Amino acid sequence: MKRLLDEISMETPKAILERFGSLVRESGSEDERIAAQFLSSLLNQWGVPHQVHRPNLYLSVPRPAKLKLLLPVEKEIRAKNPAFSVITGNEWRGGELVYVPTGFKKKWDNQKDASFDPASSLSGKIVLTEGFPRPARIRELNEQGIVGAIFIHPGKNIHESICTPIWGAPDLDTHENVPKLPVLMINRTDGQELIDRIAEGTVEVQFQTHLDQGWFTCPLIDIFIEGTEEPDKYVLLHGHMDSWHQGLGDNATGNAAIIEMARVFYQNRHLLKRSLRIAIWPGHSTGRYAGSTWFADTFGLDLDENCIAQVNCDSPGCRWATSYHEMSWMSEVDRFCKTTIQEAIGEESVGHRPPRAGDYSFHNIGLTAFYMLSSSIPDEMLQEKGYYPVGGCGSNIEWHTEEDLIHIIDYEILERDIRVYTASLYRIVNATLHPFQFVNTADEFIQTIVTYQESAGKHFSFELALGEARELRSTLIDFYNRIEHVQLYTKDVSDPQVKQVNQVLRDLSRALVPINFTRRGKFWHDPAIDIPPLPDIAPATTLPQLEEGSHHYRVTLTHLMRGQNRLALTLHQAKHLVLRSSIF
Repeated sequence: MKRLLDEISMETPKAILERFGSLVRESGSEDERIAAQFLSSLLNQWGVPHQVHRPNLYLSVPRPAKLKLLLPVEKEIRAKNPAFSVITGNEWRGGELVYVPTGFKKKWDNQKDASFDPASSLSGKIVLTEGFPRPARIRELNEQGIVGAIFIHPGKNIHESICTPIWGAPDLDTHENVPKLPVLMINRTDGQELIDRIAEGTVEVQFQTHLDQGWFTCPLIDIFIEGTEEPDKYVLLHGHMDSWHQGLGDNATGNAAIIEMARVFYQNRHLLKRSLRIAIWPGHSTGRYAGSTWFADTFGLDLDENCIAQVNCDSPGCRWATSYHEMSWMSEVDRFCKTTIQEAIGEESVGHRPPRAGDYSFHNIGLTAFYMLSSSIPDEMLQEKGYYPVGGCGSNIEWHTEEDLIHIIDYEILERDIRVYTASLYRIVNATLHPFQFVNTADEFIQTIVTYQESAGKHFSFELALGEARELRSTLIDFYNRIEHVQLYTKDVSDPQVKQVNQVLRDLSRALVPINFTRRGKFWHDPAIDIPPLPDIAPATTLPQLEEGSHHYRVTLTHLMRGQNRLALTLHQAKHLVLRSSIF
């Protein structure tokens, strides 16, 4: 591993970032094609094997919005519209503006919105509220009969955004879930002015929303660096190429990191026991992860059969981002990630449950995953600077704005982040046994079920699921003890017994990841809304608020019974998957 880390250079990343600084890599645009050609030319120069796919992706690209204050005074207000807002075109729509306060989130990855409880009917009104136009909030507003919604952002910037709940291209089950109202976004100063005017009397506004929406052909780079001993099995490293504006911190730094890793790994491919597949996505920003979703759909069977894990690289190497305490990874790789980061750069780290975001388009297949955003600004510095939570750029609030430019980059931090990714990838492709500790996953499940049982109280019993989770945990402990006892870690990757163990580990991923992160099922994509742990039984938390014996109460009990059956069966099958393995 030291050899690969020593070969990391900033020469290529600097060249990429300098070139990308002159491009607006909007998906479907000429600049995106130029960016893809530039990256492909580097790979060709080094002889790195790759393809450039050209999928048709369903995108919604915002164009300048218009917002006018009509009453009590006439005034133009700067505004943006998020991707997939309803398009008014040149038609002006307007009405009375009503303020419904919700406040701002304290943590970006907390996707659950504050309660939206208007004091009176909003039908025919335009709603003014705080925050970002998250799909769950838009869905709630759709039901209010309003003319439109205006979201106040927490600072001087207006952050580009997307408001559809549909993950990737729509299918027959989801295509009607598009937002059904126009949405605009304004900054905090203008928002506060409107709030103050509403407090004084009637306020009327009118607006237009403009977006280019449809199917766009986009470049998707697909790199394959073949391993020497088990080349059909691979780890998937990925990140998005498209951007809002120049987007140097999100995600030009990620592209620079990925291409530098492709160079280093290809030059040292003789040191890789398994393969490394690298994908660079279009359609992330304006298609709700359309590129990675297309990839998951197109190569779904191959990913199911051969992919060991997926690793996302978004917004590394940003200014002041020296902390690794806001990382994302699944429970089964907690020890692996912490150990690798410590060995690579000498830093402690903390991993959290991955949110429903960031090109994690592979939960339905059941791929163990780690990393999304990497380093971030320490909490103390965020407080000193008065920064509010954002979803990238290492916590810099230039994220998704015109100000995400060269000053956001810190090359020393970028090199350190590349070391983290390089060390992690090298270790996992070369590990004799996949470094997945599913006892941790079972522990997470047990804790989640216990928490839901505490919420449900006497109304519902999760004894069935809890019993299966505890039996799975006991079976897994025995499984790992036997693996250690026979010292499989010293055997070759191609050893038949090692292959059998790894197949069991991948099969456990395929079973346990979906039950913890999805509702729809294999090869179908859940919406881009918060998915709680073990989502089939998560409605248990609502039982105490329901009237016992009411229709909704009984519907919830029915849902929990069916959800527990799915969960218990999955845990039961995972246990027998281990017991039936012919390893010993």
